[in-house]
Amino acid sequence: MTFASVNAAVVDLTNSLRAFVGEDAIGDITVRPPSGERDEASFLRLVTWSYAFAFEAGRVTIPYLLELPAGTAVGNATPRAARELVGVLRTWSFHNLGFGSERDAATSRRVQRWFVETCGECLPRREEHWHGCFVALCAEVLALVEHCQGAMTYVLTAPDDGETATLDLRRRMDRAWPAHEFHKLVADAGTRLGVVIDATRFTEPRLARWQEFLKSLPDRDDLMGHVGRLIERDLLEHAADVLPIDGRDVMDALDLEPGPAVGAALYRARELFRSGVDDSKQLLEQLRTEKACDTE
Repeated sequence: MTFASVNAAVVDLTNSLRAFVGEDAIGDITVRPPSGERDEASFLRLVTWSYAFAFEAGRVTIPYLLELPAGTAVGNATPRAARELVGVLRTWSFHNLGFGSERDAATSRRVQRWFVETCGECLPRREEHWHGCFVALCAEVLALVEHCQGAMTYVLTAPDDGETATLDLRRRMDRAWPAHEFHKLVADAGTRLGVVIDATRFTEPRLARWQEFLKSLPDRDDLMGHVGRLIERDLLEHAADVLPIDGRDVMDALDLEPGPAVGAALYRARELFRSGVDDSKQLLEQLRTEKACDTE
């Protein structure tokens, strides 16, 4: 098994997808391919190249084709397991895994078991070890590619189901917006609403919810408009919940010690903020006034 055969299969799959689904059905792989097959550097390049294919260039298309009942395994490899292995190898190769995390420990165990099964060592050391791992990973990736090519054959030879599958894939692609598309919408909404926001940090905890909302919208609907309005709503709620003062400000202004009184004052400050008192000095002055009235 050689990298040349894997690369040729990927080129064939890319041509099929772009011809029958669309030019954007799969992206280009721009990372450098391996230049050899018997050393650690070549193995690591193969891992990087395989990840770029399975998780980046084909981030929407590959998972979809894996759902279709087509393709055969190469050797003992299976397509879903092959994609998962690529992801695990990439994490192991390029992240500083710790053992305080069970996830990191599981990743390390999984990779070392694969090395033992593949070359007989927990960690490849000699040229023959790296060569065995290189060839084995090529076989895994080829299993994934051949399944996807078989799925494309299924799509093209099943008139009714095939047309439905093509339309469904096109729909998924149209709605599989990457995070940076949401970043732009957040920045635009912030400008319209006068809200200063870090678009990337604001998007991160909300991204999965926004993506699920996007998938649920009816066909031929105004996707950009609906998502934009959802983002505006979240921005407004966020702005309404971010006070221009904090507990330290309250303690200093009202001469309070840490305790429940500080929490009560902040709760009152939030009520005032939502009613339109949005300046920090005005908020603190109002809190002082109310405290003075309460002590009279």
